Amino acid sequence: MRSPVDVAIVGGGPVGCACAALLVRGGVSVALLEAGTAVEPDARALAIAWSSRQTLASLGVDWSALEATPMHHVHVSEAGRPGSTVLDAADAGLPALGYTVRYSDIAPALRRAAGAALHTGVRVSAMEPPAGNGQFARLHLQTADGEQSLEARLVVVADGQGQWPGIRRYAKPYDAVALLVDLHFAAATAGWAWERFTPEGPLAILPRATPAGLRHTLIWSVRPERAQQLAVASDAELAAAIERGVGPRLGAVLHIDSRATRSLTLAVAEPRTAPRLAVVGNAAQTLHPIAGQGLNLGLRDAVDLAAVLCDTPAEQRGGAAMLAHFDRLRRSDRLGGVAYTDGLIRVAGLNAGPLRTLRGLGLAALDLLPGARQRLLARSVFGLHV
Repeated sequence: MRSPVDVAIVGGGPVGCACAALLVRGGVSVALLEAGTAVEPDARALAIAWSSRQTLASLGVDWSALEATPMHHVHVSEAGRPGSTVLDAADAGLPALGYTVRYSDIAPALRRAAGAALHTGVRVSAMEPPAGNGQFARLHLQTADGEQSLEARLVVVADGQGQWPGIRRYAKPYDAVALLVDLHFAAATAGWAWERFTPEGPLAILPRATPAGLRHTLIWSVRPERAQQLAVASDAELAAAIERGVGPRLGAVLHIDSRATRSLTLAVAEPRTAPRLAVVGNAAQTLHPIAGQGLNLGLRDAVDLAAVLCDTPAEQRGGAAMLAHFDRLRRSDRLGGVAYTDGLIRVAGLNAGPLRTLRGLGLAALDLLPGARQRLLARSVFGLHV
């Protein structure tokens, strides 16, 4: 790695790789630092919004090689109560609202897009803030060849772990655990995804096209003790619980392929910039997986940061004025994403009978209020600015 560089990015996940690839295409010198040497096997299903799909296509990602599963419609309903609504790609004038892609497919594709900017097996042990105006930041690195240092006009942190000078990370654990289940429904229809409020917690069902046919990933936010019960239940017991929560629309659960649990936390970095430093993606905000906003919000972070850097003269990159501009540019979308997902979880936690009925009627009202449904579509596809 040559030093100094315009930008050093810490974290070679999808957001870090996308940011690096955008910067390389804009003529910005960048070093992308990733502690791991290879992408670990990870079959997680990620919801990629239409706008994010366009970003990936602009980076040369071969979309057909990702085996992406389109979502043309999203059905949102309240279990056991009247009222539902459907978000439709045709209403947004798009070929699809989004796609389901496996992490283990998209991560290597974005590493290839980052190209020679990516340096694997490099762990950042410390960062020295600039000593004064006009000075660069310095990163201390641990590599296979020993300790090294790297100077950069701007350090961008895309990895959600670690502490960084001048930035604090505020975290609020949710009193819930995500139960992740890959499964096969008997009567599910291609092109559809589902979100459902149940008495045990909200769930989402994402389609996955596989060589064996249409399969799905269910993400169910439930109380920790309930997640523990379901994690060790027999396949028949788990299938019965899922069928009660989902209702008859998708038919019986024919087979459960895998299951896992994941803790849930809302975490926000504040401020998101400091001298010669900015955080993006999970380092800036870690969201509840409801509505699939996290990765899409992170990719928009990368797009906006890259655009600001490419439009800034080299000697001003990483300076206070540039960072203030980036912070203003991202503030409303970020606040919208945090408020939207956290608000949904708060609404989902209102499980008294009358409140569940009102929630169902509210969903039905979306079909009578096209403007409200269009705003919900805009949140899902492009991000919501507040």
